[in-house]
Parts: sequence; structure tokens; C-alpha cells
Amino acid sequence: MSVNILSKKRLSIAVGLLSAGIGFPSAVQAQPQLEEVLVTAQKREESAQDIPVAVSAIDSESLENMGVNDFNDLTKVSPSLTITQGDQANNSPIALRGIGTFAFGMSIEPSVAVIIDDVPVAASAQAFSNLVDVERIEVLRGPQSTLFGKSASAGVINITTKEPSEYPEATIELSATDDEEVRVLGSASGMLTDTLGVRVSGYHSDYEGHVENLHTGNTINGKESKGLRSKFRWDASADLTLTLIADINESEDNCCASPFNYVSPDARNINDDPPAVWLEGITPSRENDQVRIDAEPRNTSDDWSTTLKAEYDLGEHSLASITGLRKWEYTFFQDIDATQTFELNQSSGYETDLLTQEFRLTSPAYDKFDYVAGLYFEKKDNSRWFQRGPVFVADWSAEADNEIAAVFAQGKYSINNSLTVIGGLRYHQEDIGVSFLRPGDDPLTGTSTDDVVLGKLSLQYFTAGDLMFFGSYSQGHKGEGYDITSSFSESSAESPVGAETSDSFELGMKGTFLNRRLQLNTTLFSTSYEGFQAQSTVTNAETQTLEFKLNNVGDLQTSGVEVDAVALLTENLQVDMGLALIDAEIDEFTGADCYGLQTEAQGCVDGKQDLSGTDLNNSPDLKVTLGANYDWRFDDLPFDGFINGSYQWQDEVRFSLLNDPTTYQDAYGIFNLNVGIRDKDDAYKLTLFVNNVTDESYVSGAGQSQGLFGGESVLTHQVPRAAQRYAGVKLKLNF
Repeated sequence: MSVNILSKKRLSIAVGLLSAGIGFPSAVQAQPQLEEVLVTAQKREESAQDIPVAVSAIDSESLENMGVNDFNDLTKVSPSLTITQGDQANNSPIALRGIGTFAFGMSIEPSVAVIIDDVPVAASAQAFSNLVDVERIEVLRGPQSTLFGKSASAGVINITTKEPSEYPEATIELSATDDEEVRVLGSASGMLTDTLGVRVSGYHSDYEGHVENLHTGNTINGKESKGLRSKFRWDASADLTLTLIADINESEDNCCASPFNYVSPDARNINDDPPAVWLEGITPSRENDQVRIDAEPRNTSDDWSTTLKAEYDLGEHSLASITGLRKWEYTFFQDIDATQTFELNQSSGYETDLLTQEFRLTSPAYDKFDYVAGLYFEKKDNSRWFQRGPVFVADWSAEADNEIAAVFAQGKYSINNSLTVIGGLRYHQEDIGVSFLRPGDDPLTGTSTDDVVLGKLSLQYFTAGDLMFFGSYSQGHKGEGYDITSSFSESSAESPVGAETSDSFELGMKGTFLNRRLQLNTTLFSTSYEGFQAQSTVTNAETQTLEFKLNNVGDLQTSGVEVDAVALLTENLQVDMGLALIDAEIDEFTGADCYGLQTEAQGCVDGKQDLSGTDLNNSPDLKVTLGANYDWRFDDLPFDGFINGSYQWQDEVRFSLLNDPTTYQDAYGIFNLNVGIRDKDDAYKLTLFVNNVTDESYVSGAGQSQGLFGGESVLTHQVPRAAQRYAGVKLKLNF
């Protein structure tokens, strides 16, 4: 792999870490030891330390210790993962190594696939729910399209929920916080018969919010959610096992209003009111968490899914059939003028139906050669309506559909006891279509076909100790799609946005040292993207409309080094560390739109600018995560104690793809602390926690709104709940 794009500093850090890992002694004492972590990153169960994949695996205990309750919390445990908070869930892209797709168009796939129990979600927004009764989460970094398909051009987040237990068990968890969140979680599991097991889990969460609306006196940006999952596992015969999963998640929220960060004194809202009128009681700043709006946001999400997995033993081989049905309905209402003296609102509704079918043949783990091969089919139907007014008027509805057929295979061949080669191929064929309708107009329709062959090749070298080196090349592909927004036109129907492709090289080391008390993994990577799908927003002064344009950025490069380490320092103390040093840069994008208020001196010529050589938006160059857990043993008490803390730091970022310098966030660090007691027989666990102990303020998104304020600079931002200190108590009871 070429590493010329890495700075000397970054390369020296990587080499130093690799050298340090090689130099550790092989053994010191027999106990204690780190437990082996099993993952399914290659469609079969394997040790995370034995596969040539950059993966962060977090088990249920670690998720609990680090306070990972919601999907957004995963950024605490994987430094290569970032999530940009938008004004609603469907506008909150997930990115790995700086790469993620932000697009309003309903038919544009994400760059990071989210898989739950072997079935992909239809839209990234479906992932933003409570992580309840989860067995393991795997964050696979880099292109994974060979095994996971078109929405994995930047990576995969693979979520596995808990299986039915052999013996009866039940858990209930209650928590409350000083910022008025109440959460109840519960699960029960056991065997109904000798061959039929069941697991049922559910949750209800109610959070008032953290943004104050001075116009109504309400607290907003809150959420109420609830869900239920049932999982049945039936050993129908000695060779056949059937697993049926039914899942429902519902939520209502009033998120997310955008407080003012900066307002020019010359700004006027659409009603021509000066700032003194619509900023009464508000001081715009980076710490501002107050708004004054006449119509509060209202969003609802209803997500249903059913999965049937049949596993059949064919002698030494196994055949799996995985059928998934998902239905998602989502509506939102927003006050986009952000003031109380004028009514400019927009509302929209989505409905998505997804059917997936996968057949997978898995060989036994032979010493010399093993493989996995499969067929995949997907059919997805999307529909959406959208309205906005009374200015920047938009009124339309659309339907988009796609069908995918794919065949894939990956094999592993051991040349000798030390050297292994892994190769994989996937053929992917997709048909897409669109029908777009404005009232009084004829529908605009279009169809297109996309097909591609993808490959992956890896080499592994195992030393005599617990040390493995690997090198890999992999291809990623995210298919073409229609840019279905208010500016959809006949040319949009005739010319879908082109496919996004990636080529990735990785060099890595995975090692276990000090008699399995220290685990150190490092990865050097370089990935180039062609046709990266990226969206920009511009205001059309002539038609007084907002136009959202999806572009194929010419070339993009992301490269860097990642480090994951776990150390069991004593029997009672474990420390985890993650580091991501990433350079995500646009190599070539010469026809980009100018950002709002950009002048010719700042590079804006005839409404266009050259973004070649600029950093990708919301991609911190350096991000570090640290975690520590210490258990106290009290011989004379009926309980033991524990304390765990986590720290997450990242350097500055810019949120605007168009390089708007006002949409930045300085470097910041967040420290979370938990302390508590647990029964020696694990009958109960009581935790006191404080999130953001130092009350570090930051924003998770920012943008200019000059088009709504007379062409003057008006900056708004998204302020997450975690940007302020809050404390709580949690009680977990096991039966």
C-alpha cells in the first residue's frame, strides 16, 4: 500500500506502535486473561483477532459499562465513527473514516450499512433507536461491499441481539436523570419446551428535552420512544433450526430546533422584522440553547420488522436462509424560518417497504481451505410526500423502487501454518425507477440499471505467538440513484446520480501479549473514492426556492492509522483505548457550488468554487477514546463496588461540505463517570452516573441560513443533549 499521503509524523506514530507491539513479552502470569471476542464480520463466527478486517467489537457488558444506550452513543467506543446531527433523524448521516452520505433524496443509499440480526435497515434513520438487549455490536471499518452489498462502501455496523437462554432469566432496568428522562427496559427468556426457546424484550423512554422555546415556554428537542422484540428459536430436528424475530419500534419527538449561533445586526426575517423582535431574550452564541419559534417540530417514526432464519446442517456444511421484512413510516413537521413572527413551515412523510432474502452456504473451518457463498435478493419500495410554504413553495409526491440480485463468495486458503490468503467476489445487479408528481403536472418517470463485479484479496501471516499481520485490497460500490428533492426535473429523471466506487488498501497487525492480558491492534489504510455522492444546498434568487443538489464529487481520499488496545492491568482493572488519525480530503471537485455569502476573493466565481484539496466535512483528523473499569471486592459486605469512566476527545471540524468557515466546531473532550454497587450473586446493580462531567459545550451540526434573512449572515447550530452535564441513577434487577 502506498503511504506517501501520510505525513511523516503519522507514519512514525504507526511504526512506533507496531514496533512496540512486537516487542512485548509473550507471557508473565497465568491469570487473569482477556476473553476471546467472537464476531461475524466475515459471515461466519470467528475470533476478532484472527480475521484481516479492521473491526471494533463491543459486547453487552462493555456497552453497559460505557453508557451506550442509543445508537448515537456508539461514537464513544469507535473513534473512526462520526454522526452528524441534523434537524431530523433522516438528515443525520453516519460516517466511518470520514466517509458518509448526507442526502435529502429518499432513494440515495447510505455509505455505511446498518445490519440488525443479518438483515439491513431500509434507511439510516431506522438505526437511531434504543440499543436494547444487544449481545454485540461490530463496527467494520472500510469497504465491505463484497459480503454486505452496495450500502457498505465505507463500512458496516453489525448489531446482534441476544438469543433465548437455556434457563429461565429476566431483567428489568429503571433509570432517571436530573434533566427529566425516565427509562424502563426489560427482558425475559427461557425454554418453552425442550426444543423451543423464547426471548422477549421491551423498552419505554421519555425525555423532555434540553432546548427552551421562549415563545411557548416549552422545553423541546425531547423524545418519547417505546419498542418490543420477540425472538423464538426452535430446534425442529437434529439438522434444522428456525429462528423467528418480530420487532416494533415507535417514537414521537419534538426535535430538532436549531438555536442561533450568530446573527448579523443587519439581518431581517421574511417578515422584515429586525433581530430585536425575534431574538427577544436570546443571546446568539455557541452555548445558546434557546429558540423563539411559533411552531414546534413534530416527528413520528414507526418501524416494524420480521426476520425468519432457517439453518440446516448438510453434513459438515451448513445452509442458511434469511428472510427479512421491514416497514418504516416517518413523518416530520418543522418551522424553518426559526422565528415567531412569520410562518414558514415544511412537512413530509416517508414510507418504505423492504424485502430481503439471502441464501448462504458455509463450509466447516477446514485447516487448509474453507469458504462462504451466497445469493442475495432485495426489493425496496419508497414513497414520500413533501410540502413547504408560503414562500420557497414546494408541493410534490414521489415513488422510488429498486430490485437487487447478487451472488457472492469468499474463500480462505492456508498455504502453510503461517500464511493464509483470502479472496472474495460479488456480482451485483440493480434496477431502479422513479415517478415524481407535482399537482397539475404530468409525472416525471425514469428507470436505470446498474451492475458491477467487486473483489477483495487479503494475506495473513501468523507468527509463532499470538501475533498476526495482514494486508488487504478491497473494492466498494454504492449504486446510482435518483436525486428526489423539490428541485427534481426532467433532466433528473433522465440522468440519475452516478455510482460511488472505492478502492481500499490496508496493512495491519493484531496481537495478544502478556499472557493474554494485553491486546493491541493497529491498521494503516488508504482509500480512494470516485464519484462520491455529496449534497449541497443553494438558494435560487429568481424562483425564491431552496434547491438541494446531489453531486458526484470527482475524487476523494481518506487515509490514516487506527489503534485499538485493551489492557487487563490487574484482576479488577481493565483499560480500553482507541485512536483514529485520519486525513479525509477532496482530491478534485472543481464545479462545486459556493457556500452562502462566499465572495470572489474567497474563491467564488460565477457561483462556483474549486474544493480540490480541502478537508471533508465533519471528519476530525484525530479522535481518541479512553475507558477504564475497576471492580472493588468487599469481603465483609453482601455487595461489591465498581467505578468506570470514559473519555472521548476529537479535534476541530467543519460541518459544511462547501467549506463554509463559519460552520466549525473547536476541539473538545467529554468525560463520563459511573460508580455503583452490584450484588455478589448478580441479583441487582445500582449505578450513579454523570455524563459530561466537566460540562463541556459543543455543537453537532451548524449551517448558514442567509437565504431566510435578507442575505445576511445568520448561523444556526444543533446542540446535542450530551453538550451539557446531566446526572442520573440506574437500577438493574436480575431474576
